[in-house]
Amino acid sequence: MKKKAIALLTAAAMTISVLAGCGSSSGTTQATGAASGETASGAAESSAAAAADGNFNETGYPIVNEPITLKVMIAIRDSDSLTNFDEMPGVKHLEELTGIHAEWEVIKGSDWSTKLNLAFASGEYPDVILATNGNGAVDDEEYGVTQGIVLPLDELINQYMPNYTERRDAEADDPTTSLVASDGKIYSVGYLVGQKINTNQHFFINQEWLDALNLETPTNVEELTEVLRAFKTGDPNGNGQADEIPLEMGLDIGFNGIRYMLPLFGLPCDPDKWIYIDDDKKVQFLATQDGFRDCMEWLHMLYEEGLVDPEIVSQDFNTVETKLKEGNVGFFTAWRLLAMAYDDGVASNSVLWTPDSSASLYRYLELCKPGAFVTSTNKNVPATMRWLDALLDTETMFSLYYGEKDAGDGLGWIYDENGKITVTNDGSAEVKNYIDCNTLFFAPGNYLAENFNMPEQRTEKTEYCEKYDAAGIIQKYSNDYLDMAPLTSQQLQDSTLKETDINNAVVENIAAFVTTGVTDDSWNSFVSMFDGMGAADYVQMYQDAIDTMDLE
Repeated sequence: MKKKAIALLTAAAMTISVLAGCGSSSGTTQATGAASGETASGAAESSAAAAADGNFNETGYPIVNEPITLKVMIAIRDSDSLTNFDEMPGVKHLEELTGIHAEWEVIKGSDWSTKLNLAFASGEYPDVILATNGNGAVDDEEYGVTQGIVLPLDELINQYMPNYTERRDAEADDPTTSLVASDGKIYSVGYLVGQKINTNQHFFINQEWLDALNLETPTNVEELTEVLRAFKTGDPNGNGQADEIPLEMGLDIGFNGIRYMLPLFGLPCDPDKWIYIDDDKKVQFLATQDGFRDCMEWLHMLYEEGLVDPEIVSQDFNTVETKLKEGNVGFFTAWRLLAMAYDDGVASNSVLWTPDSSASLYRYLELCKPGAFVTSTNKNVPATMRWLDALLDTETMFSLYYGEKDAGDGLGWIYDENGKITVTNDGSAEVKNYIDCNTLFFAPGNYLAENFNMPEQRTEKTEYCEKYDAAGIIQKYSNDYLDMAPLTSQQLQDSTLKETDINNAVVENIAAFVTTGVTDDSWNSFVSMFDGMGAADYVQMYQDAIDTMDLE
């Protein structure tokens, strides 16, 4: 999608606002406009005040002549063990460089929603919210468009963030279009690690077992089924025991779940939604498609024959991961191999499997996720924007993400003989003295390729994508456009509730279909259930939004 999409999305948002004004929500629309205007005006006043008091420098370092403090609320992964932020070398360097002290409030991802809502309800907001890489979330429609708690940043980004804007503008397709809200404004600084990939759905087969049984690589689902039968009965691991797991997976556990089997039946399943965009730009409800039933019947057959792990509907992600690492598996889906630590087991004997042309895999767009938000009570907005841009200075950014430059002993990163960054951090530190992927990181594809030697666990995905792209099995229009659709705050709230109900219903019935089978009666009952849940209205809402967008 080209940069013109911003204008198109803005126009679509205006249309929605006009329509909303015809009904009972007109008051909300007026309030939204007032909130946005007030916060934008406040940011402008802050900028003028900063220039007037002489403490703020628009260019160069330090950013301020006299130290200031920013309250920063940051989300981290539950699994992360980090040193005190003030003791991190990268954080110390940042403060020395900018003259700005960050007062960090570090919150685990599982506590994020509660702590964020409490902060918003109290009226005592942090100055900056860092919610990067899926570890936290801020609803820009509710807290930006509607309430004005977080500021629109478009003009501020262009004025005060040269690192960010230069990288953004160097891309043929603007990766920040994903951040545009329903009012046409952007309320966050983007987070992006561009890897030149186009799908996250990958299939892997045990090549060692194929060789042991003198089997050809299967080319379609029918041949795959026969191979799974051979894996079960042929003792491919050679231990004389029938202990092989032909197909390993769980129920609804992301990359190792049933959603990732549906593409084999022509359904590019979204990681979060049960809708997709077909080749004619039509939004389809996935769970009632013929391909969905076909997949359920296939999985039931595998379940009955013992070709899939008998714990498929009960085991969690960690259990599946443990079994994959043991290496006694014939076929599975995964995000990638090396990064998941499969190299100590299954990755040593597994290879990428390419389905036939009937498959349709979810197309992934390398677009920004929300990374940083600035709140309306921030008294140092221009300095804050420059501080966020300082986070993105190349050496600072990599030091905060990977550890110190030239740290040695399996830590940090170095410049190679060509002046490109190579990570030497082996990830073995029990307690990290860097922020890791929780920090703000903005590295679109062109910038990353020019400055960074991608580690093997990242480049492997690029190779997978090239093979799948050549096979022509990746969907035409990405489901990512569904997340970019110009929906109002109310529409988003309604859709979230509906998606929760739909997901619970779909997953519950998948478990029954896999274990007990699919009959005409059970299928018809399943399909009709969604009529009462308002699935048609839900699909139409997204269809109306998608129709306003220029998809590529």
